[in-house]
Amino acid sequence: MNSSDSPARETLNPELLIFRDSRRQVGVGELVARLSSDLRQLSFPASPAQLLHVLLLAGELECALADIPTPASYATAAAAQLTSLLADAALACDSRNHLPDASLLAHHSRQILQSISYSGVVSVSAPEGFAYYALHPLDYADLVARLRLTNPQAFVVGIRSIGTTLSAVMRAKLQQLGIRADRITVRPTGHPYERTCEFAPAQRQAIASARAFDAQFIVCDEGPGRSGSSLLSVAEALEQQGVARNRILILCSHEPDVRALCAPDAERRWRRYRCAATEMTRRLPPNADEYAGGGEWRRHLLAPEESWPAVWPQMEPLRYLSSDGREMFTFEGHGPYSAAARARNRALSDSGFGAAYLGHEAGFGCHLLPPGRLLRRADLTPALLAHLAEYCAWRAREFCPANVDCGELEIASRSNFVREFGVARDGLELAVERPTICDNRMAPHHWLAVGGRVLKLDAALHGDDHFFPGPCDIAWDLAGVIVEWELRGPARDCFLSAYQCASGDDPRSRAINYELAYAMFRLAWSRMAAASVTGNEEEARLMRDDQRYRRHLQCRTSDAADDWAAPQGAAIWKRSTDCAIRY
Repeated sequence: MNSSDSPARETLNPELLIFRDSRRQVGVGELVARLSSDLRQLSFPASPAQLLHVLLLAGELECALADIPTPASYATAAAAQLTSLLADAALACDSRNHLPDASLLAHHSRQILQSISYSGVVSVSAPEGFAYYALHPLDYADLVARLRLTNPQAFVVGIRSIGTTLSAVMRAKLQQLGIRADRITVRPTGHPYERTCEFAPAQRQAIASARAFDAQFIVCDEGPGRSGSSLLSVAEALEQQGVARNRILILCSHEPDVRALCAPDAERRWRRYRCAATEMTRRLPPNADEYAGGGEWRRHLLAPEESWPAVWPQMEPLRYLSSDGREMFTFEGHGPYSAAARARNRALSDSGFGAAYLGHEAGFGCHLLPPGRLLRRADLTPALLAHLAEYCAWRAREFCPANVDCGELEIASRSNFVREFGVARDGLELAVERPTICDNRMAPHHWLAVGGRVLKLDAALHGDDHFFPGPCDIAWDLAGVIVEWELRGPARDCFLSAYQCASGDDPRSRAINYELAYAMFRLAWSRMAAASVTGNEEEARLMRDDQRYRRHLQCRTSDAADDWAAPQGAAIWKRSTDCAIRY
């Protein structure tokens, strides 16, 4: 793609909002009780999957306690002890050197839990790498082994939240290799592109002690993200504590393009330190033979001459195909972070709306992928519209969470309007009448035509992840159909009427605002994705979508948008009801 093929780079606004705050408030007692209960369920001998599950819960508890003020310091120390204990067990089980005694491990772990007397409320969120990006904590143990460190002592600094678990795993591996290791965790603060790190007094003392023994200092986190500023802030803070630069090692999940990092002077700062990355996990289910992530699934499901839909390669769930192409493996989450996606996939499979779900292993859900073709906008018929409407109605009945609040989504949508168009979009309220975990993937290429049926693909992961919208009203998915299938006038009205018929819910009074919010989010998403893949065909596809969503918004907000009016009554849509595919 030539530079003349896309808008000037300075016109792309990187500050459009696409990520939501997925933190939730929960009592420490509830976290302790859940972990204690799961520890009781350990089999003899404990399986790798069971140990991973409780390790991730322990890391979540440690992180939550570490993020609150010092009155909980004793509880934080106990939680850190538990995370380290379970990391030792998980690593021993993984290496087969010594299978942990599940009964003894559970007893010891529950004793530690009983010492956590803090009874307050804490903020927790799913670590993104474990929940969405197929980062296995033991991949960091593998990386440590490959590095062949020679220092007899190491000091690990994990960046919260995910760094709690990663630092415990790395400490366990270092100890296994005969290297004495200590660990701490920190949470850098400030603007996402300019994080700063401050060590607590006790941490500074521990750093000084390790420095006196000429320890190797290892900073670990997932990422780096768009800026790299969290990892850089910790490495630089260590230097400020007198640690020699050549004693600092950054470990992360992938090698960044340092020229694209958007922290101030990021390239020069990053190149000052040694860095190593785990890269893609090798911990896969059996039969996950052929890589299909990063948009590679398009090579298998679309004909060579077809125009490919755009993807954001770095943000896609990791996918694999079986060697015969009959099974698709999609990352759903490790341990406790896969439960909701697994339940939704089972419901989709049982309903007949989704492809057959064959189960979950090693963090991946497996679907049967029958021979078929992905739909295109040209396939649209009244019968297909009715099927899409029935799917939305079913989803609103099946996946209906309680206490849904779209306040954050409203604020982000209004902010994006101002940043993109320079004017406020007043009255953009997003009413919640049918709370739903939406699909958030309603474009034609997410539907597979198989003989006389249409199956929904990729339908369990994206309505409740770290992107907007999060739990909201089913009108978000209705808007997704309208925008992605480019429904106009009578076609739009036909679709909304079919949904009302299937659900008893009239969405017309709230559909337009959700349509605007949806198109604005997709524009922002496409814009952010394009900024991460500059200079290639994927950027061109993403900017094509960016312009399509922008045109939709301009038409929808124009006083002259008569073409967008939705006349009452589906009968005015004169398109033939004959279908090549029966829905």
